[in-house]
Amino acid sequence: MKITRLVAREIYDSRGMPTIECELSLDNEETVLASVPSGASVGRHEAHELRDGGKRLGGKGVTKAIDAIEQIMAPALVGRELVAPELDQLLIALDGTPNKKKLGANAILAVSIALYRAQAVQEQAELYELLAWVVGHEMVALPVPMFNLINGGAHADNKLRIQEFMIVPLGAPSYRESLEYGMSFAHELATMLKKAGKQIVYGDEGGLACEFEDEIDALNSLMEVIVKFEKKGKQTFGIALDVAASQFYDVKKGVYQWGDEQVKADEMIHFYQQLIAHFPIYSIEDGLAEDDWKGWTQLTKELGSQVQLVGDDLFVTNIKRISQGIELGAGNAVLIKPNQIGTVTETMQAIQFCKENGLSTIVSHRSGETTDTFIADLAVGTAAGQIKAGGCCRGERVAKYNRLLTIEDRLMRSLMEQQGF
Repeated sequence: MKITRLVAREIYDSRGMPTIECELSLDNEETVLASVPSGASVGRHEAHELRDGGKRLGGKGVTKAIDAIEQIMAPALVGRELVAPELDQLLIALDGTPNKKKLGANAILAVSIALYRAQAVQEQAELYELLAWVVGHEMVALPVPMFNLINGGAHADNKLRIQEFMIVPLGAPSYRESLEYGMSFAHELATMLKKAGKQIVYGDEGGLACEFEDEIDALNSLMEVIVKFEKKGKQTFGIALDVAASQFYDVKKGVYQWGDEQVKADEMIHFYQQLIAHFPIYSIEDGLAEDDWKGWTQLTKELGSQVQLVGDDLFVTNIKRISQGIELGAGNAVLIKPNQIGTVTETMQAIQFCKENGLSTIVSHRSGETTDTFIADLAVGTAAGQIKAGGCCRGERVAKYNRLLTIEDRLMRSLMEQQGF
């Protein structure tokens, strides 16, 4: 089956910012769509996001990226047989730069997702099935969801320095039940905060962006709901944090601007030790800055046996930086964001590399999202283990969680058919 048409258009993400939707057609008249997100908290080592600059839309327009798709990528792809991994390599070669600066990681990823989605249609397979086949997995797995229920940092206009406060249903017997627990928790938390006199507002990622006195106030609010659930014997929850420490790190001074204080890495680590001692902390993401390798090594040495230490800005889904982390003993888990690296193939290679080296992986959304549900299939097809798709409201977040419900149902039906039911 061959590609007959490749076009793109400028659409808008969940923050009302321009992004790309790609449309790819095959010679059997099938057409697929793919759209890409963008981040508010962006690591400086991420692949290049191509924007227009200038005055229009605050310089955030993506007409240059669309031109890259229609004037450079489309002529190279139209008429070719559809083999997504091979065509991803062609896109990488067409760009020819280490960080996708020529064509833009946003433009390349839109096409890459469309290629994989179209090949799944060609093979009459589910997208997660195709992804599993490409990485050589005989089995797929539903991920554990990490629900972002309180927003701070760059994702909210409040006093919180920590960017995300998440809850993780631990030991739920199925994905459906873990999602139900998460949704119930989110409603209970909102009701409790409203009764406490807080204004109920939501941040970029669908989490509550209320005013809290500080991080401990936010954590105590989560604990109140956790205790309530556990007393009813419903579910045990862990707490996951995304500190996004690069946002308040002074590179020149080598210190973290924690409120009115300037603190060093060892003081940040001590703070996390205190949190772990008082709260059921399961995971800490970007606890230190993206280039504070020495601090990360110390952090991992002191806390790595107790909690999951996730590198996002540190690793940016890039095997070279993940390799450096392995060599230095920095972090024990990697956040996976396809638009940090630019192609689906490179994203899956990063996941496989992590697995081969004993690192956990978490497939993640971005703060500026679309309703494209690709990351749900990615998490299942690669058996990544965990997923972050945001809070328990807003369509662009819930779309991913709902897609996982559909996948779970289809997997269960397939299993029952295999067993003769």
